[in-house]
Amino acid sequence: MRYLVFLRGIPGSGKSTFVKEEGLEPYTISSDTVRLLIKPPVLSVAGQPVTSQKINRRVWGLIYSLIKCRMEEGEFTVLDATNAGNADIAKYRSPVKAYRYEAFCVDFSDVSTELAKERNMGRPAYEIVPETVIEEMYAIIKRQSVPSFVTVIKPHEFRKRLQYNTPDFSNYKKIHHIGDINGSYTALMKYLSCGLGDNDLYIFLGDYAGRGNENSRVVKFLVSIMCRDNVVLLEGDNEKRLCRPAAGEKQTRIEDFSDTTGILKELEREGALQDALKLCGKTVPCVYYKFHDKSVLVTHGGLSSLPENLIFMGAEQMINGVGEPEDVFLVAEHFNKNTNENTYQVHGHRNPENLPVKNGRTFNLSDESRKGSFLRTLTLDREGFDWQCIRKKNSFIQL
Repeated sequence: MRYLVFLRGIPGSGKSTFVKEEGLEPYTISSDTVRLLIKPPVLSVAGQPVTSQKINRRVWGLIYSLIKCRMEEGEFTVLDATNAGNADIAKYRSPVKAYRYEAFCVDFSDVSTELAKERNMGRPAYEIVPETVIEEMYAIIKRQSVPSFVTVIKPHEFRKRLQYNTPDFSNYKKIHHIGDINGSYTALMKYLSCGLGDNDLYIFLGDYAGRGNENSRVVKFLVSIMCRDNVVLLEGDNEKRLCRPAAGEKQTRIEDFSDTTGILKELEREGALQDALKLCGKTVPCVYYKFHDKSVLVTHGGLSSLPENLIFMGAEQMINGVGEPEDVFLVAEHFNKNTNENTYQVHGHRNPENLPVKNGRTFNLSDESRKGSFLRTLTLDREGFDWQCIRKKNSFIQL
C-alpha cells in the first residue's frame, strides 16, 4: 500500500542486511544498485576497482523517477541509501502528499563509525567507501534531523509499525457493504431509507460517481458522512482517476479526464467538484476485518489470495483487481482455494459475465447487466451474510 520507507545510516550500518533479513528485496530501490546499472566499476588512480562518483546527478534523478513511478501505482517502496542530509528526504515531501503516502524512516544512526568501518572493509573492493566519507556522513546524520512529514523508527520497530492491523468489528450489530453506486443516489437512499444506525458499520466499495445522473448528490451525501467512525470509504478506479496527480500536484482540470468528462462536468456544474476531491482524500485501498468467527477482506477490484501483510500489496491491484476484468470468476475461485473456510472476500468493480453475488466465499457487488441496473449490497451479522439488489434509475450520462 502507500508507504514510503527511507533507510538512513552510514555505509556499513546494516541497511542492506536489514533489507534481506526482512524480505524487502522486491520492494527496495538501492542507490548502490542503481549506480551500477548506470555505470560499472571503474579503476582508481591506484589501480583498484571503485564505484564512479561522477554520475551522482543521474543516479539520484533516476531514483526519484523510479520512486515516483511506484507511487503512481500505490506500491510499498523502500529506499536503501545513506539519506544523511535533511534535503535528501525532503525532496519527496511533494509526491508523498500528492500520492497520499505515509513516510517512515528506519534509523541506523546508533551504529558506531568503528563498527561501520570494520564492515565496510569486508565488502567487495568496488563497494568500499573511504573512511573519511563515512565520518563525514556520520557527522551530517548527527547534525541534521529528518523532515517532520516522516515518522522515524528503529530497525527493531519495523515489523510492529509497518504491519497491517486487522480491526475487530464484532462490536457492531451489522456490517453493510455497499457496491458500486456510480451516481445512483436514489437507489442508495432507498437502501439507507432508515438512515445510518450508530450500531452498524457501513463500508462503501468505491466508484461513487459514474454513469448515473445523480453524481453530485451522491458525492455531497458521502462527504456529509465521511468523518463518522462507522463509515469506511474504499477507493475505486473512478476515484483514482479523479485524484490522479500530475507533476506532483492533484490534477483537477476537466480537459485532463477525457474518459470521465461527463462526470466531471456534472460535478463542476453542481458545485461538487471540490467535494469530490475531499471525498477522494478519505478513501483507503482496502479494509480487512474480524467479525466474531469470520475474517473479511474488502477491496474494490478483488484479490486471488490474502497476503500475509497487506501493507506490501500495491494499491493499484486492490483498486483494479488481480488479472483482467474477465478473470473475475477465476480470481474468486482461487481466493476460495487459497484461504481458510472462515475467510471471506467482498469486492465490486468488475463482473462482465454477470456472476451472482455469492461465489463461494467471494461476494461480487458489481452489476454489469444492462449497464449496471442494480445496486448490490451485502450485510453481515451474527446470523451470516445476506444480500439484495436495488434497481437504479434508468437514466445515464454519456461518458
